[in-house]
Amino acid sequence: MKEEFEKEARKLFKSGKSLVLKADYSEYFNLLQQLIIDEIPEPREGSPRGIILFSDDQASRDFNAHIEKTFKEYDLTSDLIIEKGLRIKQRNDLYFGTELIIGTPKRLCEIYYQNGFNIGELKFFMVIDVNGIFKKGLRGFVSRVSESLPKCKKLVFESAGKEDAVKAYYSEFIYPFKRLSEN
Repeated sequence: MKEEFEKEARKLFKSGKSLVLKADYSEYFNLLQQLIIDEIPEPREGSPRGIILFSDDQASRDFNAHIEKTFKEYDLTSDLIIEKGLRIKQRNDLYFGTELIIGTPKRLCEIYYQNGFNIGELKFFMVIDVNGIFKKGLRGFVSRVSESLPKCKKLVFESAGKEDAVKAYYSEFIYPFKRLSEN
């Protein structure tokens, strides 16, 4: 079942469709990694080509640690932009270039609006655990960033929670989309 879910998600994302995946994101780090490699297979100068937002610092750190080895193999870079970090160092790291930004909505917004990076080359925008973002009161930060996005593929991981309110929220920045459920 898990393999079919991952295969279908990759197929839909490759086709250019925006996705909402109803599943526990922590079980699908390999799927996220593969979607990223599909979209940014080689390093390139310039602005980031992907943004992944998690609801908290620890989830961001966990995912960054998960992709570290693969990114080294592909000579790709990722930057961790989280609340408990040195703001100036994070902004400088982004200024010098990266392929992927992994972080939290509040800090990403803060650095973006300080002209810390350019999103002109963005290929995908992922919001992981939209329910967690909702619970922590970070929805406005995601909305502000999403309003600035160029046309790119979008993916949202949704877990159990206030389904109607959450669906209305992500429909604001990811319409039209295909919804895929693990079950």
